[in-house]
Amino acid sequence: MRRATGTIHVFTFKTGLLAAAAHDLRLRFDGFTCHLQDQTVTVVVPLNALRVDGPVRGGVVRTDEYDAARRAEIEGATRREVLRADHFPTARFTGQALRTAAGYDVRGTLTLAGREAPLAFSVAEHGAEYRAVFELKPSRWGIAPYSAALGTIRVQDRVRIELALKAMPD
Repeated sequence: MRRATGTIHVFTFKTGLLAAAAHDLRLRFDGFTCHLQDQTVTVVVPLNALRVDGPVRGGVVRTDEYDAARRAEIEGATRREVLRADHFPTARFTGQALRTAAGYDVRGTLTLAGREAPLAFSVAEHGAEYRAVFELKPSRWGIAPYSAALGTIRVQDRVRIELALKAMPD
């Protein structure tokens, strides 16, 4: 069995009448497990490991823009109101990783917020690191887009996931 460690970045995108007053965000999960045995891959993400990196403007993450209190406010609201981590503390992906010339084609099932839906993506090999970029539609898992200010500021029903994994020594 091979294990991997790394980072899962989640990008959210604003929309709505007052979207200019809001920010796109980059969130991250560090404390997850990833195992590959033969072709079976299993990833378990504790949702309380969610952290806010900061707002994104012009494609740049502004890590210094939010203080600890603002980060904690966003993290808490995302865990409670969006992910419902008190009822569903983990996200879990189980599937098959088929080797390709460039890395892996991965297909399986993502369990999130108590619901299952299929998920497929490609993982590219970059030296000792494996990377993937793909989008999810949270409503497939029953997650309603977050909104504020009576719905004039909303998060789009799409998030971009960026994975960066390194195999751990056996």
